[in-house]
Amino acid sequence: MQNLQKLYEITSDSALSYSQKMVALLQLGVDYFQLELGIISHIEGELYTVSYAISPANDLLSGTTFNLGDTYCVHTLATNQALSFYHAGQSHIAQHPCYLNLGLESYIGAPIVVEGKRFGTINFSASAPRNQPFSTEELSFIELLSHWVGNEIARHEKLTLLKEQQKLMARQQDILEQMGQVAGVGAWELDLTDGKLYWSSVMKDIHEVEQDFIPDLVNGLNFYKEGENQTRITECVRRLMAHGGNFSGEFEIITQKGTPKWAAVKGKAELDEGKCVRLVGAFQDITEQVNSREQLEHRHKELSLALEARSLFLANMSHEIRTPINGVLGMLQILESSSLDTEQTRFLGLAKDSATSLLGIINDILDFTKIDSGKLALETVPIDLNQVLDNCVDIFNPRAKEKSIQLVKQLENTQGASIITDPTRLRQICANLLSNALKFTHQGQVSITTNLTLQKKGMATLTIAVKDTGVGLTQEQQALLFSPFNQADVSTTRKFGGTGLGLSITRKLCQLMSGDVSVKSVLNKGSVFSAQIEVGIMAKSAHSAEPEMAVSQTKDLSNLHVLVVEDNEINQVVIGEMLKQRQITYDIVNDGLEALAILEVEKSSMNPYTLILMDCQMPNMDGYQTTQHIRQLSSNVASIPIIALTANALSEEREKCFASGMNEYLSKPVDQANLYTMLEKFI
Repeated sequence: MQNLQKLYEITSDSALSYSQKMVALLQLGVDYFQLELGIISHIEGELYTVSYAISPANDLLSGTTFNLGDTYCVHTLATNQALSFYHAGQSHIAQHPCYLNLGLESYIGAPIVVEGKRFGTINFSASAPRNQPFSTEELSFIELLSHWVGNEIARHEKLTLLKEQQKLMARQQDILEQMGQVAGVGAWELDLTDGKLYWSSVMKDIHEVEQDFIPDLVNGLNFYKEGENQTRITECVRRLMAHGGNFSGEFEIITQKGTPKWAAVKGKAELDEGKCVRLVGAFQDITEQVNSREQLEHRHKELSLALEARSLFLANMSHEIRTPINGVLGMLQILESSSLDTEQTRFLGLAKDSATSLLGIINDILDFTKIDSGKLALETVPIDLNQVLDNCVDIFNPRAKEKSIQLVKQLENTQGASIITDPTRLRQICANLLSNALKFTHQGQVSITTNLTLQKKGMATLTIAVKDTGVGLTQEQQALLFSPFNQADVSTTRKFGGTGLGLSITRKLCQLMSGDVSVKSVLNKGSVFSAQIEVGIMAKSAHSAEPEMAVSQTKDLSNLHVLVVEDNEINQVVIGEMLKQRQITYDIVNDGLEALAILEVEKSSMNPYTLILMDCQMPNMDGYQTTQHIRQLSSNVASIPIIALTANALSEEREKCFASGMNEYLSKPVDQANLYTMLEKFI
């Protein structure tokens, strides 16, 4: 009974550490059995390790290992119960390695079991034999000791695991807290069993409360701005509590210090047997992001308004510049058909060249703007490649002849090639390269070479190379050559003219057509510009042998009766003279209101109008509004074909004209031949 009391005192003493308890239990056994050596071992396979020991000179250290077969414990484990020898030298184990090597005469031991699994043994021994065998009481005590030691080991392992888990959780919590501090993300948890709400330190920082602030569901929701934000978060929490699931959203809060903030809030329900028991979530201050987003949205609106204003400005500029140019070129075309002497003809040619040059500058600026804003649409039509290029090159023959420069066509590689592309933009690329080459070449020649390289099925790469013997370029000049508004030298504009947009437009057109343009040049020796675009390939049988643009035969237009709606006096004269030359009868009015008035009078006339030429931008009532009103008049007037005359060259102008009810579209300055071709459609 006394030993049991000591056993209880040792195991229940909270002041003793686990190791101290193990040593105290061994000491209790040594004293009880009157033996000199006590061991608690841990056995794994055939390895016997001393966990704790008491020895006469303390020479048996923890961690010492033996082969299990060299210890008496091998027999203890074999019997799986308490085992003892009181005089080993006179027993059947007299030849055991433990007796032969260590001379242990007396031994008593028992297996240690921890939660149903073998751990090792507790054993006591001495080099002297006992006078008599170990008693039943002693065997019972060693088994009791083994049970108590096993329980202490199990308890220690669980406490150790719990402490490790607590340390891990504390470390993870600390990491999460630090991550939250760095990222500005707080965490919250609402336990619905006790109604307690937990806020991380970041949550408290965001809400500008003290760290000892105790949140609850009511005061937590009250931080949300009254009105829509508070109503919305309350509904989100209520829905989670009732149905589970999750939510996320952006909410405005008012901190304890009265600071308005925006927060990204996420929440998730945790269920137990279908019932919501906990809500957990994250909370992040996104005030800066929201403010930045609002600034970007505001800036986007400003940019949209600026782009709209730019488009309107370009449209107005196009109209204001093209209108007088229309008058100049129109009058020059009319004058050209009159009787002129040689000097007058020369002067007229100079005037036409100047007007055409001015128109080219305007077209460059408008083309660049359309490409830059992504509003340039490409056509895809079948063409005879060499026919288009021949016509384009031939236009430059007079200029080459004036400068005594030989203009050479080397189009043999593409002879008979039928391709699918945008012929207008193909001409523009070719014309820009030729114009540039002729501008900077003072003697020698300019040549154009073409080549087709088949790619994937039905597609090919068209290369147009223009070589000149002109002034050439330095490496520095080549680096800036394709940038908008840049020319090779600051004096280039003064000496040669131009906008510095031609090559930039050429590159953008090539890129729109899945290609690019490059240059190789040597100063004072010449340059080679190579443009590449992707084109479709047609079978020869599918290509029409007819010319790309049929030459229209002259038709009698004298049966037309045209109403011209135009506010500019010069353009009135130009259009009138052009109509006169084809014996077309016409009337001219100054704006849309006058047009509606004359149409009202003329609707019962014996000679009604067969066509209307409608300017788009006019005072009082513009061409779009006038057209819409005409289409609502009586049927014989409402169906009169209307051709738009507009100085706005932007692509959306065409759609706007058709949307208002117009039938066709002519851009100013109106070319005389184009006007007649358009009128012939309505005979």
